[in-house]
Amino acid sequence: MASRRIEFATVRELEKKTFRIFGYGGSVFGAGLILTLVGAAIVGAPVMILSGSVVIGAMVYVSLLGKEPSRGLFCPYCASRNDVYASRRAFNCDICRRPVVVSDDGEPLAAEPVDAVVQCDS
Repeated sequence: MASRRIEFATVRELEKKTFRIFGYGGSVFGAGLILTLVGAAIVGAPVMILSGSVVIGAMVYVSLLGKEPSRGLFCPYCASRNDVYASRRAFNCDICRRPVVVSDDGEPLAAEPVDAVVQCDS
């Protein structure tokens, strides 16, 4: 299953991308329905069938990916929780978008240096 999930590192990333597919598919289905209702059924019906099959295919795809195990890892930069697929060794944080590497022990590590804290003399 790893080959199907290669473009998704976190569950939130999967949700965002599939939400767009459902939104576009639903919009095109609505346009096909309007075309069918105004009398252009020759164009509207195929558009509805095509967009409906895309949405159903996306639902099947998401349900298959939902079965893949994930684990909650905290970003070393912003401390936000990311649900990362277990097979991934690196991901970008869902909140701060910075790269995180997963060690062999399963611990998240900063992939780039953490910004130095500047202390001012008061």
